Amino acid sequence: MMVIKAAVAAAATFHSATSLRARSLLSEATADDKMSNADRGSIICAGLSCLDLQLVGCTQSGSDEAIERYDEAVHCAGGSASMTGTTLALLLRPSDDEEQHKEEVHILTKIGPDFAGNTLLEFYRRAGASTSLVLTDETARTSMAVLPVFKNGKRGCFVNLACNDGFTVDEVLGQVAQGVKSIASPTRAFLFGYPHLMPKMQGDSLRSMLQNARQKLSSGGSCVLLGVDLNGVDGSDPGAAREALIPALSEIDVLHLNEDEAMVLSSSSPSECTSGNDDDVTTNDVSPQLLSQIASFHAQGCAVVLLSLGSKGAFVSVTPDAQRLQQLSSASDPDSIAISQWTPGTQVRVPAFQIAHGEINANGAGDALFSGFCLAASSWSCIMERRLCESDEWKVTPQVAGAFASLVAWQRCDAKTRDGDGMRSAVQLMELIHRGNLPDVLEG
Repeated sequence: MMVIKAAVAAAATFHSATSLRARSLLSEATADDKMSNADRGSIICAGLSCLDLQLVGCTQSGSDEAIERYDEAVHCAGGSASMTGTTLALLLRPSDDEEQHKEEVHILTKIGPDFAGNTLLEFYRRAGASTSLVLTDETARTSMAVLPVFKNGKRGCFVNLACNDGFTVDEVLGQVAQGVKSIASPTRAFLFGYPHLMPKMQGDSLRSMLQNARQKLSSGGSCVLLGVDLNGVDGSDPGAAREALIPALSEIDVLHLNEDEAMVLSSSSPSECTSGNDDDVTTNDVSPQLLSQIASFHAQGCAVVLLSLGSKGAFVSVTPDAQRLQQLSSASDPDSIAISQWTPGTQVRVPAFQIAHGEINANGAGDALFSGFCLAASSWSCIMERRLCESDEWKVTPQVAGAFASLVAWQRCDAKTRDGDGMRSAVQLMELIHRGNLPDVLEG
């Protein structure tokens, strides 16, 4: 009997110790899960979409009635929501050791129940993007576009906007509200594209949509970056083009546009040129009128302007208003979003990178630049800073964010990597910048 009691006591002691150890391991696992969940985030890519038919390798004789040739016809997911969403989804596909930091990319757009809409959904899923926020209108047609991609890498565009013409603010916010309920990880950024091609989301309507989207997505205490990408800015009516954008500038954290679009939006009499940090800026590629227009965007509340310069790269301008940047910091974690820590008034030019083998497809280059920049300007960069600066002080500055964006566009313009094969991940691109191991610069 004594032996049995001793055995029972020993077993009880072992069970107690094991239970304590199990609880300890469970606590550690729970803590690790919380850390992993804190590092997870989501990005919503919203706005115009269309199914593109690319005519790759087009000749361009210069005559309107000439019979031109092309090498192949290829469908792809086009428009801002499609291009930014698939680009980010491909970039953020985790490797085996990055699974715990998996990011979610959600595409929010409007399609019809047709071949083009179903094909878009398949492209989104294939890239790894979520389609849960895609709105299917049973009464609408999906937009389609034909894009001749010329042998020099440039392209044309012929489009029927279809259901994009009727896409409303209420529909967007309804899908955002659905996302708030269904998306587990906090939203890092809400990216919206091509308001000038979406008649029901311009001016005050655009401002209201962005304001309400920020409010809904920030309800959990996270700080959300709002980015707007321009396309289709009509040069025949500069006044209408300005009215479509200017009322919303105070809600835009990152505005992306190219030189031609900036000139259309500029006033007829340029005001005084902006004065950024002279040590940081190389403005020889940016005219005084463009600098003046960028200053006007800042004066009307836009935090950061990302100006595409084509083969010359891009120009980044940060508002001189420190309070505007502080609005993007979280009370619980002031360092939670990279853009809130940037030095007011900073202006930098970043180069474009060379594609050595020369097989170029520039379709979606601007969308890639925009999506890469917004990712780097968001709270995702804080994770990269912790990961890469174990032994040195390293921050994602406007120069770093611009270089990262340029690398994203570089991969997207490379015909061999644009669809994901051989594409470096977002983490790998940031590591290239951290090590200073960048491709050769393209001489514009």
